[in-house]
Amino acid sequence: MKQLNNHFKIVIVLIFLMCQTAYSCTVVSVIDKYGQVWNLNNEDGPYGVANFLNVFPKTQNIKYGYYTLSYFSPELGKGGGIQGGMNEAGLTFDFNAIDAVKGFDPLTKKAFPEGDNAILPHILANMSTVDQVVEFFSKYWFQNGFTGAQMHVADKHGTFAMISPSGIKVQTKGQPLISTNFDICGNESGASCWRYPIAESTLKNDEINLLTLMDIALETRQKNGSTMYTNIQNLSTGYIWLFSKHDPNVVVNTNINDLLNKGQKSYTFSDLESITNSRPKRIWEKPIPISISDQIKNKYTGTYNNWFAGDVVVKSVKEGLEILFADGNKAVFQPIAENKYALLDADVQIEFLFDKKSNQMALYLYENGYWSFKAWIKK
Repeated sequence: MKQLNNHFKIVIVLIFLMCQTAYSCTVVSVIDKYGQVWNLNNEDGPYGVANFLNVFPKTQNIKYGYYTLSYFSPELGKGGGIQGGMNEAGLTFDFNAIDAVKGFDPLTKKAFPEGDNAILPHILANMSTVDQVVEFFSKYWFQNGFTGAQMHVADKHGTFAMISPSGIKVQTKGQPLISTNFDICGNESGASCWRYPIAESTLKNDEINLLTLMDIALETRQKNGSTMYTNIQNLSTGYIWLFSKHDPNVVVNTNINDLLNKGQKSYTFSDLESITNSRPKRIWEKPIPISISDQIKNKYTGTYNNWFAGDVVVKSVKEGLEILFADGNKAVFQPIAENKYALLDADVQIEFLFDKKSNQMALYLYENGYWSFKAWIKK
């Protein structure tokens, strides 16, 4: 099962590094009239993929406790799959997709000695200011990827910056920073993205506070439903507000210190209220397989696809269903119900349900009790 778990870690990290141009996000950093620093991120991403908030308290090897945001699996919140994050020192970052910067070769930059996957955790665990992040990227760069994305960085001191393959730009002190999907360091115009003028106008005309940032988040969400979640941070106080498309009427308010005090843990955006309301501890028990006919198993065979996770090929075998993942890894899942199949030596299950919206069969994968992704049968 260790090999199969590596599938989730490796494949999605590679997709994150190579396909960043698929995502569009709105990130805003601004200072209110009281001197408090605010940061907003609207995260747009792949349909049918889960999102997680992952908490890492301070240890002997970690200077600052922090949280990360990840797609697909909590495991990816530990390294190269991080989509954004914040630490207890009031440093935060998120990414926007931009067109790949022509002529930029990351291999001309110095590699971080601990590897690409260690860069973002290293920043959150050890840095407290934007200046430190700027200094880091003036020296090191990702060796695999980060050619079609820009990094929006902010700290509680009110320093904001953009870091991209086109260069590094530190915002004029006191001025807000808005980033969407145009290359700020490459001097592209914000007029090329419909969300930028909405955010810019609202910041100019309305008082800066939580409600104003909420308005920007709602007004700049993608109309097709691809905005997966919103996170708003008050970097001065450490307070955080979270909501997602899973339940847009539920807004969870917490604090970075409260999160860290609960220990290392991951929370799914499918159940954001678990951040503030405790849930029963999950205890995995080895599943007991049942006997099932070939006729039933054949109802679920075929090739399923989620463009982010790739093709998942399902074949009927004597023991159950053989699942072949996009990277070549495969495993036999044994039946525990007519439409549910599980590994016997690890907490991984697959469930088949008919999706009325798309009028086709869908495959859902669960890892350690968390829903990870949904794929649809190819017609």
